[in-house]
Amino acid sequence: MKSFRFNALIHSAIALSSLLFATSCEDVIEVEVINKNPKIVVDAFVNDQRDTQTIKLTRSIGYFDSTGSEPAITNAQVAVVDQSASLPKLFVFQHTSQGKYQFVPNASNGDTFTIGHDYALLVVVGQDTLVSFSTLNPTTHIDSLRLVDVVGNGPPINTTGYYVELMAKDRKGPGDFYWIKTFRNDSFLNKIDQLNVSADMGNTSNGQDGELFIYPIRYNGVNDFLRSYKTGETVRIEIHSINAVAFAWFNLVISENQNGGLFATPPANIFTNIVSLNPNKKTALGGFFCMSAVSSLSVKIP
Repeated sequence: MKSFRFNALIHSAIALSSLLFATSCEDVIEVEVINKNPKIVVDAFVNDQRDTQTIKLTRSIGYFDSTGSEPAITNAQVAVVDQSASLPKLFVFQHTSQGKYQFVPNASNGDTFTIGHDYALLVVVGQDTLVSFSTLNPTTHIDSLRLVDVVGNGPPINTTGYYVELMAKDRKGPGDFYWIKTFRNDSFLNKIDQLNVSADMGNTSNGQDGELFIYPIRYNGVNDFLRSYKTGETVRIEIHSINAVAFAWFNLVISENQNGGLFATPPANIFTNIVSLNPNKKTALGGFFCMSAVSSLSVKIP
């Protein structure tokens, strides 16, 4: 009987120790991340279309802060300069709201952006002058948007209905870069995992050039396979020309977004092509400036 009681006592002690150990492993460690030195962030993707062009200025937020809560910079001066014109031509962007600075092109008086011209971005915030440079490269033509009627029976295509295939060829000659955007009923599919960029036709490792974009670019990249297109909906695809630096920048955005799991690397800041003319400037900078030409085509789902 004594042996039984002793064994039971030992088992109870072990169980209690295990419980205490498990409980101690669940202590919550709160890490306070303070955004002590917010960056000036410049979102300046400008194109040659006749609709309103927007450049957005904000300050960065802490790692755990909610996206969309970035403080707007509302007291800046913003302009784009055409450096290739016979006399430098200034396009002034006026602040409208929430850090958005806008310019409306006017073809009647020549206030438009020109393919092949070199442009400079000028941003004055307080005592700091920020600059960046970009050439407005030509884009390629969209031949058609092909409708593909698919029965969804599992990944990657889960819903039955219409999907779209982009029928367009890369421009002849190496060194072209593109940002391909898909719009569903005028709503831009803007999640990072829907970011669709291409160097030439999409597979430069094999020296391919001047033909149809490869299948992952022209089909996988322009569709949301969790939601097929329905009768009456409109799909618009735009091909924006970008440069090699912008292509590298977009790929870093994609890499950081996918950087997770057991073998994840420490998060890294993504470079910017915005620089300050103030040699004593201490505020960090983020964002990107790029001039683009755009080709566009729409199709309505029958």
